[in-house]
Amino acid sequence: MPKFFFYAGTGFCLFLALCAAAGVMSQADGGALAFVAVHGAIVSAKSAAAWAIIVALIAGIATSAILVRMAALLAARNVFGALFALLSTAAAVVSLAWTLLLQTRMLMLVRHGAAYGDLAQFHFAAVMMLGCFVSLTFLALRPYFSVQASRVLSALVFLPFPLYCLILAQELFVSTRLSPLPSASPAAIVFFGVVAVLFFSIAIHCIRHRHMFIETTNLRELLDTRVDRSARPLGTVAFDS
Repeated sequence: MPKFFFYAGTGFCLFLALCAAAGVMSQADGGALAFVAVHGAIVSAKSAAAWAIIVALIAGIATSAILVRMAALLAARNVFGALFALLSTAAAVVSLAWTLLLQTRMLMLVRHGAAYGDLAQFHFAAVMMLGCFVSLTFLALRPYFSVQASRVLSALVFLPFPLYCLILAQELFVSTRLSPLPSASPAAIVFFGVVAVLFFSIAIHCIRHRHMFIETTNLRELLDTRVDRSARPLGTVAFDS
C-alpha cells in the first residue's frame, strides 16, 4: 500500500485508541456514552460537531485501509478468512458512513429547532450495527494475528463480539430508556477498553512490521522506459530497481 495511506491509517489507529481510552475514563467517572456529535440523549449543535463527523469518517476510512492490507496478507494462508475480513471491513465502513449521515441529519434538525426523537431509534440501530461489524472484523482477522502478532493480541480479538452481544441483550431485554446511544454499563466499559488496546496494538504492529505493508515497487517503476529490458541469462533479474 502507498506510504501515505499506511502512515495515515497507523496514525488514526492511535487516534481511535486514545478516543476509546478517553471514553472508558469518562464512563468510569459516571459520564454518559458519546459518539461524535451525540452525547447521551443530547446532540451538540456547535460547529465542532460537524468537524468531528468529518474527522470520524476520515479516521474510519484510513483505518480500514490498514485492515484491508491485513486481509490481503492473510489471503496467502486463508482465502476464506481474508474474504470474510474484507467483507466485514467494508460493511463496517458502510455502517459508519450511514451512522454519520444520521448524525448530520440530527444536527440539522437541532439547529432548526426541531426534535430528533423520530431519528433516535434509527441512530441506535446504526450504532449497534457498527459495533457488530467492528467486532466481526476483529474476529475475522484472528488468523492473521495468530500468525503475525503475539498470542495476547490474537486472544483479545475474541472479546469484542461476546461483549457486543451482552450489550445488545441488555439494551433489548433490560434497559427501558429510549436513547440514540446504549447506556453506560460495565460491559460497555470493558468493550471500549478492549477496543482501545486492540487499536493501539495494531498501530504498534504496523510500525514494527511496516515492511509488510509498504510496497517497495510500483507500476511506474515497471513501466519506466529508462529501465533496461534487454535479454538476460537465465537466473538473473528481469528488471532493475
